[in-house]
Amino acid sequence: MKSLKTTIVAGAANISLHHKKLADKSSLKADRLFFIYVAKEKEWQQLQREDWVYVSAMTRFFKWWTRRYFDISLPVQADILPVVPGKLFDRMSVAYLIRDHSERGQDTFHFYLTYFKPLFTDCNTEGYTAPGIGVAWWQRPAASMSEIQRYRFYADNNSPRVSHILTHELLRMNGKTKKDFFGRVHELWDEHVYKVRPFLYFDNQFKRVSGEDSYRFVTINPDEL
Repeated sequence: MKSLKTTIVAGAANISLHHKKLADKSSLKADRLFFIYVAKEKEWQQLQREDWVYVSAMTRFFKWWTRRYFDISLPVQADILPVVPGKLFDRMSVAYLIRDHSERGQDTFHFYLTYFKPLFTDCNTEGYTAPGIGVAWWQRPAASMSEIQRYRFYADNNSPRVSHILTHELLRMNGKTKKDFFGRVHELWDEHVYKVRPFLYFDNQFKRVSGEDSYRFVTINPDEL
């Protein structure tokens, strides 16, 4: 059996190779944005009941947000991908999602909302990005919550992460350099996290509100990029 260390090194190398292939093949702009909520096969129906209303609303919000702040208009779709988790050396991973992205078609920007934190990534927000693909950890509350509390939890924890990963690709699609679409986004993220600059807050009608008001979505501030 391969050692865990050998497997980790091989995993990082495979993702790096996949990343290069995506960069070589990817055009500047995708023809649509497809959010894919990844759920364990035994849990997906429960998660559909608990999360899908928020996820669906969030995908509509980011369609508007993409057009409003980046002048990019893309059709947006969303679906649930039930998966059967494998054993130690065949677990759900970024490499698996990259293969899924390639098989679905690289003309689509696939954005995966996953139940695991991506490994082997230089993105500082529990996410992964490469041309045409984004992966973000979808954090769920550890304890039972009311629907209102759960949506607030997703707004505070998941919506900003999605905006971060999405911004990498949107800036790349707009022809920005890596210094802008990668480095500057991380600088801005740190400024938000350490409260140097405030996040943006939006209600369920996509109207800007204060963080002290009732809000449904939270994002980085693209105007600072």
